[in-house]
Amino acid sequence: MASQRDNIIAKTGQEMGQLFDRFFGSIESLRQSRTQPATSDVNATIASISSNLWTPQIEQQEDEHSITLRAYLPNVARSQIRIDTSIKGRLKIYGESNSQTVYESGGDRITERQLGQIEKDIPLPDSAVIEQMTVLDDESNGIVITIPKH
Repeated sequence: MASQRDNIIAKTGQEMGQLFDRFFGSIESLRQSRTQPATSDVNATIASISSNLWTPQIEQQEDEHSITLRAYLPNVARSQIRIDTSIKGRLKIYGESNSQTVYESGGDRITERQLGQIEKDIPLPDSAVIEQMTVLDDESNGIVITIPKH
C-alpha cells in the first residue's frame, strides 16, 4: 500500500514539474519574441528585479564613540524609508520600492512592474544613544545612520 502511495506522489510531482515547465516556458517565449532592449537596459532590469528579492546590504562600523550604519537601498525613494527605534536595543529599517520596465515592439507592449518591501532589524549595544541619531542620504542609493555612544 505504501508503494502505491509513493508512486502516486512521485507521478504527481512529475506532472507538476511539467506543468511549471510549460507555464514558464510560454512566458519566456513571449518575452523572447518581442524586441529586446539594449544590454545596458537588460542589466538595469536584472538589477531592478533582484533588488526586490533582497535583504539590503548593511555595512556597520563601530568605534568607542559611535556606530555608523550604511544601508544600500537601490530603487527605494527616501520618502519610502522609515526607521523605527521604539524597541530598546533595536533599530529597524523599513522601505518600499516600486519600479517598472516597458518593452515595446510594433503595436505590442509588455510592462513589468517590480514591487518590493524590506525590513531589516539591527541589534544595538546598550551604549547607543538613539536620541542623538542622525540619518543622511548616501550618494550610493542609500542612507547613512550615525548613532553616538556614551
